[in-house]
Amino acid sequence: MFFAVGCWLRYKKAIEPQHDNVIMQLAMDVGYPCLIFHSIMKYMVVEAHPAISTVSFSLQAIGCGFLEMSLGVLAAWLIARVMRLRIGTGLRTFTLTAGVQNYAFFVIPIVQMLFSNSGDPTMGVLFIHNMGCELFVWSLGVILMCGGASDLRLGLLLRGPLLAVCISLLLAWSGLGAYVALPPVMKAAEMIGAVATPICLILFGCSMFDLSRNFVWRPRMLTAGIAARLVLAPACILLAAWLLPVDPLIKRIMVIQSAIPSAVIPVILAKRFGGIPEVGTQILLTTTVCSFITLPIWLTVGSRYVVPILGN
Repeated sequence: MFFAVGCWLRYKKAIEPQHDNVIMQLAMDVGYPCLIFHSIMKYMVVEAHPAISTVSFSLQAIGCGFLEMSLGVLAAWLIARVMRLRIGTGLRTFTLTAGVQNYAFFVIPIVQMLFSNSGDPTMGVLFIHNMGCELFVWSLGVILMCGGASDLRLGLLLRGPLLAVCISLLLAWSGLGAYVALPPVMKAAEMIGAVATPICLILFGCSMFDLSRNFVWRPRMLTAGIAARLVLAPACILLAAWLLPVDPLIKRIMVIQSAIPSAVIPVILAKRFGGIPEVGTQILLTTTVCSFITLPIWLTVGSRYVVPILGN
C-alpha cells in the first residue's frame, strides 16, 4: 500500500524529486536510528530478554548478516560470469544489486506482521543482524562497486543506522543502558522511530514511479537478476541457515532475509562510484515485483525445513 501511495504522490507532484534527499535523510539519520535504539534497548535492557542479551548472541547475529551478504553477492557474481559480463558492461552493478537484499525497510514490515506478540524479540534480533549487513555493504560492497579500496573512507562506514546499533549494543553490554533506557527517552525514541518505515516505503514508491519510465529494458539481464536474487541466493542462504549451529531466533531472520528482493543502496553506490545505475534500477524493480510471488514460497520452504516462522 505504501508503494502505491508513493507512486500516487509522485504522479500528483505532491513529493517532487528534489524533496527526496531531505526526506530520506530524516528517515535514515533520525527515524531509523531511533527505531534501532528503541528496539535494542527494549529487548536487551528493559525486558532483558535472555535469548539476545549476551555478547556471543550478538556476534553470531552480526556474523550471519555478513555471511548472507557474501553468499548473495557470490551467487550474483556466478550468474554474471555465466552471462559473460565484464567491468564496463554491468558486472559490478549487477553483482552488487542482485546480491544485496533490501535487508532493512522491506523486512521490517514483514517482521512486524509475523511477530507482533508482546515480548517477542525478533525485531531486536533483526537490527543486531543488520549490523553485519551494513558492515558488508559499506566496506566490501563499496570496494566491489568502485573496483578497489582507494575510495573507501571511514565516513562511509560511520552512518546513522550503524552508529545506532554500535552505541545501543555497547550500552546494553556495559550495563549503562539501564541509566539511559528510561520511559521518557524510550517513548520519544519509539514515536520518532515509528515514522521511519512508512516514510522510506513511500519514497521507494516515488522512486519506482520515476525509474520505471523512459527505460530500454534488458530481458536477459532481468532474467539473470531474478535467477540470482530470487532463486540461487535464497537457496544458498537457507542452506547456510540449516547448517549453521546458531540460535533459532537468528535462523528465523535468515529465512526471512533469504526471500527479500534487491535493495536501493547498490543503485545509489552505482551512481556514486561509476557503475551503471540503469542496470541496478531494472533489477531492483523486477525483483521487487517478482518477489511477491517468490517470497511466500521461500518463507514456506524455510519455515518447513529450517525453523518454523509461519503461524506465529
